[in-house]
Amino acid sequence: MDTHQKTRNPVGYSLRLCESQDDLAGCVRIQQQIWDYPGSELYPLRLFVNLGQIGGHVVGAFTAEGEQVGLVASMPAWRGKRRYLYSLLLGIVPGHENRGLGRALKLMQRDLALAAGIDCVEWSFDPLRSRNANLNINHLGAQVRRYEPNRYGSVDSRFQRGLASDRLIAEWWLESPRAKRALAGKPARNSRRKPACTIEIPADIDALIRKDMQQARAWQVRVRGQFQQCFAEKLMVAGFAPGESSAQYLLDAYEG
Repeated sequence: MDTHQKTRNPVGYSLRLCESQDDLAGCVRIQQQIWDYPGSELYPLRLFVNLGQIGGHVVGAFTAEGEQVGLVASMPAWRGKRRYLYSLLLGIVPGHENRGLGRALKLMQRDLALAAGIDCVEWSFDPLRSRNANLNINHLGAQVRRYEPNRYGSVDSRFQRGLASDRLIAEWWLESPRAKRALAGKPARNSRRKPACTIEIPADIDALIRKDMQQARAWQVRVRGQFQQCFAEKLMVAGFAPGESSAQYLLDAYEG
């Protein structure tokens, strides 16, 4: 048994597959609570109903009183002949963040994937969001080799308004040594190794957006160019160093 399973669920919460109409409808409802999406940008109930029928998964996080406060959803995907899961969304309702629910949901997603014979999960995330980067890279052990500028076009969410929807693509190789180290609470990357390149981002992009949108856009343009150059040189994101005023992605040569 993996060591992370000993402390799986945060105290006061439970995780389960969403299979009932009520649970699946809750996945639609809490999207609006989390991202403040307009109706046209919400994943609809029909999608969540179908995911569980075609090899994907919808997992919800619930309080002891039965309130749904988080979800992760994935769909089956293929690249050539290789099957993997694509994680469509991971979200926690405001007021329940920073309690380990995001990591717990990803760990259940990992178990479901491995039980189905799948060894990789991919998803996209905003390069400027240090909290997401820290979870994905340091606590899950994902690696990153791709940057997609304005992947979704104009996105009307409380996290994206005013900025292009640039995304990094996380590759979570579930049985890789780096993932296993991260899930055991160890550094995914050798901290004694000097990175080939570092890319700095603001520690709190939301605060910067509120203060100076032009500066936030300038950060996005600069970070985009740096990532594109590093990935063209066959580097990958292997580590992340959080900080109070800024944070850094740590890139090494890709060894795949």
